Amino acid sequence: MQDKQIVITGLVATALVVAVVLGGWLFDWATALLFLGAGLLLTYLVALTKRQGRDLSRWHALGRAWQDISKAESYGQLVQYLELALYRILAGKDLEVRVFHPDQFAHPEENMAIWAELLAEAGEATALMKKTKGKEEWFLLPIKASDGSADEIIVGWKQAHQPEGEQVDYKDDLGVITNAAARVLARLSRWQEEERFMNELLQMTVKAGEDEMFKGHGQRVAAVADLLGRQLGLDEQEKRDLHYAALLHDIGRVKPADGADEDHPGQGAQSFPFGDEWDMMREAIQYHHERYDGSGFPEGKKMNDIPFLARILAVADILDGLTTLAPEEERLSLPVACQVIQKATGSGFDPLVVVALSEVREELQDQLATLAPVANDND
Repeated sequence: MQDKQIVITGLVATALVVAVVLGGWLFDWATALLFLGAGLLLTYLVALTKRQGRDLSRWHALGRAWQDISKAESYGQLVQYLELALYRILAGKDLEVRVFHPDQFAHPEENMAIWAELLAEAGEATALMKKTKGKEEWFLLPIKASDGSADEIIVGWKQAHQPEGEQVDYKDDLGVITNAAARVLARLSRWQEEERFMNELLQMTVKAGEDEMFKGHGQRVAAVADLLGRQLGLDEQEKRDLHYAALLHDIGRVKPADGADEDHPGQGAQSFPFGDEWDMMREAIQYHHERYDGSGFPEGKKMNDIPFLARILAVADILDGLTTLAPEEERLSLPVACQVIQKATGSGFDPLVVVALSEVREELQDQLATLAPVANDND
């Protein structure tokens, strides 16, 4: 549209100059032809320069989007980069971009209704779907992992209806973006499968090393810590470190605990090599028996001096102690155990973590119910 405006403006200006020349105001008809040619050439060059500038800007945005998507190391990052990429390459007024996981369509929100209709129409296809409703255009594009696995991500957007002649063809740009996302989905799928295998292997190793009293303790504490970490907004690396620290937090125990084994946090921490990639796990294990008011061990750290992952792990650890590890006659139900922990807010435990515990209590009930047989088999 802008190119047409430039050409029309140039032609009108050139025609006016030629009319002036032919009208006798300037020289003769040869001069008019010269002005005509110069005007046409100038108009072409201006339009070409403008178009090249837009193309250069478009390719720069597309390259940046491809680069960002390709470096995504988690599903959350992929969603973030895809949204940003679509905003960069799509043209339209009042643009709204959404990136969905297929599970979100099982019980779609009200504002997802049209996208849900488009997904139903698409079926197993991966073609771009479009629906015009009033003054808005709705689009949906399923993206499947390039290796043929079941992993999928769905992008959708809506924008103001574009009149004929103003619509922009961005199919090639979308192809670049979706191909990059499909490869990332395949890579993340492989990583998740490898991590699942390693996690199961680690769980079996931990269980084999636990004495009868603590059977399943690491697995249950990890389940609680996972929910707390998610609720507290940890990033992917922090959640991963918290999970493995919770699973291995008692690795330093060499004898059945009798309440006086204060060396096991330090012994467990020493099992980890030194290096940035191990620091958060090592510190979480070393300080998971510190208390918020400084009354814990091994160093009597208090409040924010205690690493955040250790503060989360402390709550997860004590919760399992109250609900499962305690002698049968002293065990508490989950609601009562949460109340006990809440009473120790600010003294034993970080208030922020305690609030998160109350927010995930219903999920904890379901999660721990699936793990309860692990403990009951050894009571």
